[in-house]
Amino acid sequence: MIVIYKNRGILVPVYLVVSLVSTSILNTILKKYIGWIFATNYDSQIVMGIGLVISGLWTYFTSEDHIMVDGEKEKIFMNNHFFYISMKLWSYIMLGFGVLTLLSGIVETITL
Repeated sequence: MIVIYKNRGILVPVYLVVSLVSTSILNTILKKYIGWIFATNYDSQIVMGIGLVISGLWTYFTSEDHIMVDGEKEKIFMNNHFFYISMKLWSYIMLGFGVLTLLSGIVETITL
């Protein structure tokens, strides 16, 4: 498989995988050791939606590059792309899918 990226664009799938895996592990730990509201029967789409929102925010906040010039931060324009799509646009895509997945999971949980 060919992965097309430019500069820090390779971090888009890294952020996605890390946030999804960490929210899944955190969900398992909370269900097993804390209980309370986490022990209820809720849909796994909620956890996946939260992971997508986290990865979207993480990608958004790291999509721009800054350097220090004379003690002040200055924004530099670099092409951070993953599959020809900029990191900022990827963050909007992940945030959109995250919110939709989260809402879908909430609706599924309510109708159970």
